[in-house]
Amino acid sequence: MKIIILQKIKSNNVLAFFLSVFFLVVLVENCYAQPTGAGQNTIRVTGTVTSAIDGAILPGVSIVVEGTTTGTVTDMDGTYSIEVPENATLVFSYLGFALQKIAVGGRNSINVLMVESAEALDELVVTALGIRREEKSLGYSVGKIASEELSKVVHENILTSMAGKVTGVTINSTGGTGSTVSMVIRGATSMSTDNQPLFVIDGVPMTSSVNNVGGFGSGNLVDYGNSISDIDPESIESISILKGPSAAALYGTRAGNGVVLITTKKANQRGGMKVEVVSNTVFDIPSKYLDVQNRFGFGARSYTDKTFANGVIPPYNVSEVAGAGPELNKGYWQVQPFAPLDANGAAIPTELIAYPDNYKNFINRSAITSTNSISISSVTDLVNYRLGISNMTNKGLVPNSDLNRNNLTLSATSEMRKGFTVSTDINYTQNWADNRPATQERGANPLQWAAWTPPNVDIRQLEAYKLGGNEVLTIGEGWENPYFLVYGINNRFKRNRLIGNVSATWEVTPQLSFMGRYALNKSDEVRETKMDPGFSGEPNNGAYGIVTSESAETNADVLATYKNNWNDFSLTASAGGNVLYANWSHISNSSKPGSGLIIPYLYTVQNIENTSLNYSNARYERAIHSMYAMGNLGWKDMVYLDLTARNDWASTLPSENRSYFYPSSSLSFIVNNMFDLGKRINLFKIRGGIAQVGNDTSPYSLYATYFDAGQWGEAIRLGKPGNLLNPVLLPEEA
Repeated sequence: MKIIILQKIKSNNVLAFFLSVFFLVVLVENCYAQPTGAGQNTIRVTGTVTSAIDGAILPGVSIVVEGTTTGTVTDMDGTYSIEVPENATLVFSYLGFALQKIAVGGRNSINVLMVESAEALDELVVTALGIRREEKSLGYSVGKIASEELSKVVHENILTSMAGKVTGVTINSTGGTGSTVSMVIRGATSMSTDNQPLFVIDGVPMTSSVNNVGGFGSGNLVDYGNSISDIDPESIESISILKGPSAAALYGTRAGNGVVLITTKKANQRGGMKVEVVSNTVFDIPSKYLDVQNRFGFGARSYTDKTFANGVIPPYNVSEVAGAGPELNKGYWQVQPFAPLDANGAAIPTELIAYPDNYKNFINRSAITSTNSISISSVTDLVNYRLGISNMTNKGLVPNSDLNRNNLTLSATSEMRKGFTVSTDINYTQNWADNRPATQERGANPLQWAAWTPPNVDIRQLEAYKLGGNEVLTIGEGWENPYFLVYGINNRFKRNRLIGNVSATWEVTPQLSFMGRYALNKSDEVRETKMDPGFSGEPNNGAYGIVTSESAETNADVLATYKNNWNDFSLTASAGGNVLYANWSHISNSSKPGSGLIIPYLYTVQNIENTSLNYSNARYERAIHSMYAMGNLGWKDMVYLDLTARNDWASTLPSENRSYFYPSSSLSFIVNNMFDLGKRINLFKIRGGIAQVGNDTSPYSLYATYFDAGQWGEAIRLGKPGNLLNPVLLPEEA
C-alpha cells in the first residue's frame, strides 16, 4: 500500500476516514453482542457507584457478572444499568479502589460505595496516549506530580513549580519572571536540538523551545519566554513525566527527549454547583545582591596620600574604566562625575566616598506576583463541566518591567447515549507585557550597567536622565544610563494561544472501546520595540521594530483499546492512527542596527528610510501521518511485557525515504510478588527495555534555495545557505 503525504489535510479525506471507523465500530459492537443469562430468570439491576471517602461519583467503573464476560461500565453520572440472572454476583472494579463482589439476590437497585486502596492509589499514573495504568506494571520510569505540590508556592510558570520534585529532571531558568525555562529529562541527548521534552496538555501536543530571544536595535536582545508559560498552574490536576524513548515512542518524532503529560482539572463530584475562589500573592525579596568591589573608584591608577599632599588627586578619566582607581573612604578628593561648579563654572573636587548599595538602590525592593482565579463546576445528568478564569500580574525586580496573563479554561463531558461520551477541553491564554528588559551581556541590559556603575558614583544621581532633546545623562562617553535602559527602551509583546480538543469515546463492551479526537494548538504573537534617542548603540534618533507571527497545529487521532483478564494473565492492547498538520508564518519590519529613524520619538515603519529598513517574511507547512500500536501483557502480577510500534510518513523527507518505523519493548519483574521479602519492602522491581526513535527534518531542508541578502545601495542581493543539503536525506534513527 502506498501512502502519500499531502501538504494539507483534506477535509473530505478525514471525514471518510472517520466514517470508516464509525461503521467498523458498529460492526464490532454487533459482533460482541451476547445474550445474557440464557435459560435463566433475569432482572434489570440499576444503581450508582460513588467513592466512600468523599461521595464523588465514579465514571468508568467496570461491572461484570462473575464467571462471564457480560458487563457494563458506569456512565459520567456514576450510574449503571445491567440485565443479569437474579442469583448472579456482580464484580465492581476501578483503578485505585478495592475490588468488590456483591450478590444480586433478586434486587433491582444496588448502590455501591467503593473503598480506596492506598496501595493502588500510590501506583496510578497516566501513561502514553493518556491511558491510566498501575506504575508497577510499567517497564519504564514515570514521574508524578499532583496539583497540591504545584500550589504550595505558586509560580507563574509550571516548570519552576516542578523544580526539585522529580528525579532525573533538570529545570533551569534563564532569568526572572517570564523568562525562558528549560526542562531536560535524564540529561542532554542531542547536540543539534534544545533537548526539550514534548508537552501534551489534555491530549494536545505542544513544543516549548528555549530559543525565544528577540528584539530590535543594536545590543537589545530580549527573552520573551517559552510556550509552556502560557499554561495556568492553577488549572492543572496532575502531571506525568514519561522518561526515555520507551515511554515516549508512541508520541512520534518530537518525543525523543521525553514526554510531559498535563491533565487539567475536571468536574468529578456531585452535589450541585461548586464555586471555588483562589487568591495568591508571592513576594520575591532578594536575600543577597551581586557582589561587586567597593574599595576602589574607577580608573587605571591608584594613589596614596603621599602622592598629593593636599589630598586632591587628578580628575577622573572616563576612558579608564578599570576598577582599580583611587581607594575610597580615605579622605581623597577628586573632580568626579556630576561635580558641582564654582562661580566661574569650574568643577569642584568632592570627597571620594563608596556607595556600596548602588545595585540594591537601582532594582525594586521586591517583585510582586498576584494570581486570582475563580472556577465553577457542576455534575448533572446532562453534562459535567468546569469553567475557570484566572488573572496573573507581575511587577518585576527590574524597574518598569512587568508580565500579565489571563486564562480561560473549560472542561465538559456529556454521555450522549449509554457508553457513548463526548468531551471537550479548551484553554485560552492571553499573555502580554508592556516592557521586557534586555538580558544579553552588555548592550541594553540595565542590570549589567547598574552593576558597572563606579562605586564612587551614587546611582540615584542617574535617575533624572532626560537632559532635553536627544541628550541623556551618563557618566561619560561609552557609558549607558541604566535608568534610561529601563524607561527609554520599551520591549512589549502580546501572545494569544488556544489549546483545545473535542473527543468521542465509545465503550462498546467493558473490554473494548474506541476513541476519536480532534486537537488544535493555535497561537499568534506581536513583538514591538521602541527605543528613544540616547542609547549609544543607536545614535540616529533611536530605533523601532515590529514582528508578527502565527502558528497552528492540528492533530486528528483514532484509538481502539481492548482490556481483558484470563485467569493468571492480563492484557491491554491499543492501536490507532494520527494525522498532523502544522503551519507557521511571520512578518518583520525594523530599522537596521545603527540606522535609526527619520524623526525621533515617532515609532512607525513609515518613519524609517527605505535604505535603512530591515524586512523579512517567512512561512512553512509540514504534515506527518502515523500509525501506532501498543500492548501490555501481565502474568500473575509478577511479570509485565510492554511492546510498542509506530510508523510515520513525513512530508519533510524525500518521497522515497519519508516512511520510518520505530518499535520499543520493555520487561519488568515484580520481585516482591515472586518471593516473600518481608513487610518492610513494598516494591522491588527489576526492569529493562530497548527502544528506537525516528525523526524527520525541518521543512524545506532538502534543496538549497535563494534568500534575500539585503540591499547594497540600490542593488538587490540574493544569497544561498552555506550548509550542504541532501535531496535524498534519510530519516534519523536512534
